[in-house]
Amino acid sequence: MVKERAGILGNGKRETKTGKRRRWLIAIGISFGLIFGWHFGLDFFREEEKGLRRQIREAVERKFPDQAAKEAGTYGLHQFRSNLAIPLPNKQFYPTVVLIHGLDEPGKVWMNLAPALAAEGFNVWEMSYPNDQPIAMSARLFFDELGGFKELGTNRISIVAHSMGGLVSREMLTNPDLLYIEKAGTGEVPEVVDLIMVGTPNHGSELARFSVFTEFRDQWINATEGKGHWLKWILDGAGEAKIDLLPDSKFLTRLNSRPQPVGVKMSVIAGVASPWHEDDINEFVESIHDEVSENEHQMLGELKKFLKSVSDSLGDGIVTVSTSRLDGVPHRIVRGTHLSMIRNVSEKSERIPPAVTLIIEQLKQSPIHQRN
Repeated sequence: MVKERAGILGNGKRETKTGKRRRWLIAIGISFGLIFGWHFGLDFFREEEKGLRRQIREAVERKFPDQAAKEAGTYGLHQFRSNLAIPLPNKQFYPTVVLIHGLDEPGKVWMNLAPALAAEGFNVWEMSYPNDQPIAMSARLFFDELGGFKELGTNRISIVAHSMGGLVSREMLTNPDLLYIEKAGTGEVPEVVDLIMVGTPNHGSELARFSVFTEFRDQWINATEGKGHWLKWILDGAGEAKIDLLPDSKFLTRLNSRPQPVGVKMSVIAGVASPWHEDDINEFVESIHDEVSENEHQMLGELKKFLKSVSDSLGDGIVTVSTSRLDGVPHRIVRGTHLSMIRNVSEKSERIPPAVTLIIEQLKQSPIHQRN
């Protein structure tokens, strides 16, 4: 009898543990369901959410004006200071390249490209901006900052943009309210000769919904480097950029309806994280072409389309190949993820990211590379 009761109690404990585990799994499942439901449900109220986020950001700026002004002072154009043994080129006689980052970028994206450009004789500047605010606001800030080049005697520049930085640049060049064409003609802002976009989601990215994770990374790195502040997470934007980045957003619809900027040589570099590059797929299909019957050749064509579509859909892990394309704009593909195609993980690595090589080659072919 004692043994039977002990067995019953033992079973009860096991059932209790199983019940707790089941309840935890259900709670976790519901939590994830609510998170995903929240993100996708807001598709019906994108502009309303954007407006609410803007109101929150503006309220914080009014409540903490000193901190807001201090934060705003950290953004803008800053000349890259090379740690190479050679001196920086004279800004009045060497071509100028402006680098502009993307969403939630803590400052490491140019660690390979900037010194490589400086070593080639380029005068390198980096543009920083509150990367979570509306893209149109970032474009206006960029445009205003370019006006400072007039005092330096710089009348032509090239822009290299990573990710959302390409959208900021396109907005700056094409927004009729900013009058870029007119002001470049009068010399109030420099003429943009080249715009090279790297991993830019020209037609949006579904993963922008989950930018909270990259925002956390951004703020964590800032905090560890002594640049963090408890208000920084909202003073650098309240997430309005995330809404602008979603496919078919009002911002992207408006931007992509405009003609491309006249006189700007544009190009796109996209990354493919898949081990199957387009050339590899073609080579593979051709290698088995003679091994199958004529009746199966059509199947090979379908296989090629399927493999390319999988590679395209994966893209660089953040931006698909198709969403990076723009009609009439040269498009090149390199192997790498959204970050690895432009920078290394470790500063000690001697690897040359593939996009770095392409960018330097393209800029050397530009008329701006010639001395004035």
